[in-house]
Amino acid sequence: MGNRKNIIVLLILSLLFIQIPALSIENKSIINAGTEKNQYLNQSWWDSFHDPYLTEYILKTAESNYDIKINELKTLIAKEGVKEAFGKEFPQIGFSPDINRQKYTGSIPYAGMFFPSYYSTSIYFPLNVNYELDIWLKNRTYTKKIKKEYEAAKFDENAQFISLTTLSAATYFNILCSDKKIQIQEDLVKTRKEIFDLTNINFEYGLSSSTDVTDAEQLYVETMTELEALKQNRSILLNQLAVLIGNSSDNSSKIKRGSFDKINIPKNLPKNISTEIINSRPDILKSEAELEAAALDVKLAKKAFLPSLNLSGFVGFNAYSMSKMFDWQSFVINGAAGLVQNIFTGGQLKARLRAKKYNYDAMLNSYQKTILTSVQEVNDSLVNVKADETKYSNYTKRTELGKSKYNDINYKYEKGALSYLDTLKFKENLLVLEKEQTQSKTEYLISALSLYKATGGKL
Repeated sequence: MGNRKNIIVLLILSLLFIQIPALSIENKSIINAGTEKNQYLNQSWWDSFHDPYLTEYILKTAESNYDIKINELKTLIAKEGVKEAFGKEFPQIGFSPDINRQKYTGSIPYAGMFFPSYYSTSIYFPLNVNYELDIWLKNRTYTKKIKKEYEAAKFDENAQFISLTTLSAATYFNILCSDKKIQIQEDLVKTRKEIFDLTNINFEYGLSSSTDVTDAEQLYVETMTELEALKQNRSILLNQLAVLIGNSSDNSSKIKRGSFDKINIPKNLPKNISTEIINSRPDILKSEAELEAAALDVKLAKKAFLPSLNLSGFVGFNAYSMSKMFDWQSFVINGAAGLVQNIFTGGQLKARLRAKKYNYDAMLNSYQKTILTSVQEVNDSLVNVKADETKYSNYTKRTELGKSKYNDINYKYEKGALSYLDTLKFKENLLVLEKEQTQSKTEYLISALSLYKATGGKL
């Protein structure tokens, strides 16, 4: 008898400290959560631009951008939600000891007799067990639904990651574009100042009209105004990039950057995108996971009409003193089963089921809309890439022809066949062409980024 008592005591004490394992809920149907952002980062794509700082800023965005960190935490919250739902499939074990001491007065009659006053002590030392028998797989279905929500959160994190890193790259390209434009604009300011001064001198000698002077001065002032606007825009872009890479914008002007002329446009951009790539976009996968979660929600609403079978019990000791606490005579055990079935709920269950069905229909329409929007974004990006490639090629040819023409004009000036003022005007036209070429190249780069984003980073 004593050995049996000791075994029971050891069993109860071991149950107090046991930890039920998570049983590896991250099975093959679940994407691993955490900070494995490299799976989203197509580094070879960023390296193809051959810029010494671009990849560095993309990595900084991935590591330090606060929106990306927030999205990571949302995914981790969803992951813990799966663990919590999984835990509900197991029995709940609790320990609730209780000590009760009462005093009974002798002035209360009992069956015509009076008992003397006395004290009573009760020490209760139980382990309580509660479990809803999942005969209809309600808990299992709920866990599956939470897993789908976790998958949706993971896909959303992927989509936001691609969007933010692409935004950082677009901002960086626009900064380089501004650097190049400011360089050209400063040269243009200097050129138009010379044109204005020479036109003013010619006016004094009767070689130019007052209208020529006014036009030359107006162009000069407009060029200076545009230069200030370019510098202002560059400062704003630098501030934006600083925040995107997780830095303060106070020292954004010191952000290192490469040369716009050395930026390489990715070659062999696809002319067509396969359906497989479109279907693997994270926003489509997210919408699909949300649709599956909504379908499981409908199943749960249907199963709410079914009865629940609850099992409960406790095992432990109940004694009147600590000295008798773990005696065999103090051992108690109890078990019970109860069936619960809703008979009248005022229409709540039916209303909930209809609402879940409506939500499923909404998710289905959202899924179909996401597919259509994705195809449109890919097609729009392909159109833009093709058009911007053609425009950039044309602007490049125009600039090359302008340079060739300017060299001829400059040669004529050196031979005395043209005036310096005429030469400056040809230089002015060349600088304008170079600005247009710079803008065209930037638009082509942005279109390439848009295609990368539209394909879910699969280029």
